[in-house]
Amino acid sequence: MREARRAFRAKRAERKKAAIYSSGEYWQDRMDLLYYGYVDFIMRTLARDARSHLDVGTANCPYQEWFDWIPERISFDRAPPYASDSVTGIEGDFMEHDFGRRFDVVTCLQVLEHVPEAEAFTRRLMALGDLVILSVPFMWPAFMLEDHVHDPVGLEKLVAWAGREPNYHVVVEEPFRSRKRLIAVFDTADPKAGWGKKHVHRRVRREARLPKSVLPNKG
Repeated sequence: MREARRAFRAKRAERKKAAIYSSGEYWQDRMDLLYYGYVDFIMRTLARDARSHLDVGTANCPYQEWFDWIPERISFDRAPPYASDSVTGIEGDFMEHDFGRRFDVVTCLQVLEHVPEAEAFTRRLMALGDLVILSVPFMWPAFMLEDHVHDPVGLEKLVAWAGREPNYHVVVEEPFRSRKRLIAVFDTADPKAGWGKKHVHRRVRREARLPKSVLPNKG
């Protein structure tokens, strides 16, 4: 009965959020959170050679535009997903949709805590990607948010959902906020793969946000 009530509250909250997603308000409130910066850096470091990227549960957020070196980017959601000239949006049920293939990179950010069958959902993510990047709220109190059906979520719970340890994980804390997020990275072919300075050195670079007068002279 308790789980049924939590599922009902989660669905009710999901309906409320749908309007916020479509308006862009959700992204405007979150676009400069640090954990997005971490995901961006991880993508630029580990997915520099990727040719395909699937993001699941996009909530109409345009962060896939950051990864413009990846020619095929798909945004998937059960609500109307983000879509643009460079990102293909697909609306559907993730557990039922036939993607017909695997992807070089799969991301799923702040979604699993909303999914009643989180283990099956996570295992499908792992089956679809060569590199899988997941983020979840880290140890948020139970019942704090009605659409979070698994809080508190820690590394142990995420490992149980995925069926294995991540190759890399980090907990990100936002300034002036008590909430933290856990980011986990999986090389699905090699549980023992590791990454270091040589991978960081080869990352896709961003243009420096400095006045041209102080940038190095490339001439």
